[in-house]
Amino acid sequence: MRAARLLVCLVLLPCSASAASLRDRLRASSLTVGIAGGSAFDALADNIADTAARNLPIISGSAGYTYRYNPQLEIFERTSETLGPLFLERPDTLGRGKLNVNVSYQYVQFDEFDGRSIKRLEAQDPIVIQEFDSAGNLLRSTANRLRYGLKIHSNIGSLSLTYGLLDNLDVNLLLPVIDTDFAVGVQSQVIAMALPGGGFSAAPEPLRIGRTQGNAVGIGDILLRGKYQFPAMEGGIRSAAGLQLRLPSGNENDFQGTGDFEASPFLYLSTILWSHVEPHANLGVDLRTDNVERSQARYGLGADVDVTRRIGISLAFLGRSQFKESAPASDTSFLHLTSAGVQQRPLLGVSFDRKDFFDLSFGARAVVWRQIMVFANGIYALNDDGLRNGTVIPTAGVEGTF
Repeated sequence: MRAARLLVCLVLLPCSASAASLRDRLRASSLTVGIAGGSAFDALADNIADTAARNLPIISGSAGYTYRYNPQLEIFERTSETLGPLFLERPDTLGRGKLNVNVSYQYVQFDEFDGRSIKRLEAQDPIVIQEFDSAGNLLRSTANRLRYGLKIHSNIGSLSLTYGLLDNLDVNLLLPVIDTDFAVGVQSQVIAMALPGGGFSAAPEPLRIGRTQGNAVGIGDILLRGKYQFPAMEGGIRSAAGLQLRLPSGNENDFQGTGDFEASPFLYLSTILWSHVEPHANLGVDLRTDNVERSQARYGLGADVDVTRRIGISLAFLGRSQFKESAPASDTSFLHLTSAGVQQRPLLGVSFDRKDFFDLSFGARAVVWRQIMVFANGIYALNDDGLRNGTVIPTAGVEGTF
């Protein structure tokens, strides 16, 4: 049903949108338990929205079949020995005048942040809330146990078009349509109180529970990609230079876009072993125009193997390393009651310090008829940094070269 809905929205966009964005709902969720929030709550929502958008997987623009035109025989000849990777790029270009059409579906369910379940986000110490009268006089301070439970699920339908401008030059367009389900449950309970000038003492009050949710469907960030293949090097090493432009077409307020333009240069390498095994290496950097210091490196190693002429399997390590924290600790810090007194601590214990993301990608391609293929893939997180899917991110699709 989700996949069908995405296809309908792709045809009928723009789809209807809720009055309040998903990020606004997250910002205001503390109001459901009587907490006014503030800059730390806003910064937390902003960074979770940005992190969710940047952690959506990007499928490769490399086609399963690649060609070169033979002017002597006046035919296109296949140049790729294997069916290729799914989340790494290979140097082989499609071939002059050839068009590859790829339609895919992904389901991303974020479950954890830094190894902690996002259904139970809570700091070790209670937060401190100050209550004032209409004249601005402090009435009392309370120590509140605060817990958030988040649901962020994305169904992604993508259309990828690759065209061979030259035998060694490809251009690609990736258009994602994203259906995002979001919900947040909030629990707050006063466990201690302090009057002006006094210390905190136990004063438990009833538990307060609130909830808000929403859904958004829209176009994600559009990618424009180019690849130029260099002449083969000695030893059979193939290489290509790539450039990816990320256009801020996705709605950053609904966890579907970054809100900023990015340019990403890449180097792609591969070679052929035993006529049916192709190891790959990718290296690049995502350059952020809003803040270059917060750019990130991208890298990957893998191989694909044709087990038969019509079936290929692929395995890859995918890595991303941020150059700097995505937000300074001061942005999301809030007053907490600790054993050493009232101090600033990260809200909900969530830190946006520098992260490394390591994933394992595994999948298969199968030729079903002529140049038509189907494919399936899974991505599994190898470490706990940042906002992650706790199980496997599935991808499935079909592609054809014409």
